[in-house]
Amino acid sequence: MSIPPLVEEINWRTYNPNVYFTSIDGPSTRSNRVSKKTANASASRSTKRVNYSLADLEARLYTASNENEDGKDNDQTSSNSGMLAEKYTEAQIIQSKKRFMELDTENFSEQSEVPGLLSSLTGISKDNIESSSGGGSNIRHKNKFDIPKNLDLSYRSTKPTSTKRKNTNRIVALKKILTSRRTFQSYADTLDKVNKQIIFNNVYNKKFLKVLPLIIICSVCGGTNGISGCVSCGDKLCSVGCFKLHNDTRCSHTYR
Repeated sequence: MSIPPLVEEINWRTYNPNVYFTSIDGPSTRSNRVSKKTANASASRSTKRVNYSLADLEARLYTASNENEDGKDNDQTSSNSGMLAEKYTEAQIIQSKKRFMELDTENFSEQSEVPGLLSSLTGISKDNIESSSGGGSNIRHKNKFDIPKNLDLSYRSTKPTSTKRKNTNRIVALKKILTSRRTFQSYADTLDKVNKQIIFNNVYNKKFLKVLPLIIICSVCGGTNGISGCVSCGDKLCSVGCFKLHNDTRCSHTYR
């Protein structure tokens, strides 16, 4: 059996299992391909490599633009400072800077720290800044303007003025009476003899007490509905309003 002419026998000494080629793609073509690859690699090494990292490109652009802007800003600030020095005095410049920083502060309480901050930025002492500014901003804040009542305003409300009502609340008058803390004996002393005899005779008349049932009334308003007692002193009360008024005026636990 003859071997086909296009098949090459395997040489086990030079055999590489990772490489496969036929007799058509012989060692000559392989060497040529290898030489071309090495030539291209050497040529690519000689050329400059391009960095496609987006972060590096942005960093380069940012640094270049900052350098250009810093140069322009320095030129502008030097020219502006020269023009300001020619037109205005140093005290006026400090006063304007201080006023600008006061307007730039968000909290009114932080305006007292402006002279110290300005002195740290400019190198001028805090006392000189305050003396040059003259404390105009502080005086401006302290000034208060009162609008006169007889001033005619351009806008007048169509809503009618509300009428003032007199305070007819009986609780206010009752509170004034109860705050005096007069006892029953003091009230009895102020009565005349006729009223005193009527009251005491009705109290000691047993037949009269049998005819009329025992009625429990509120110690504040004299009401008879929903009577309850104070825990501290035992006085009878009928509502929450009477209870609050009792605690404010006559309850004994407030004076212990």
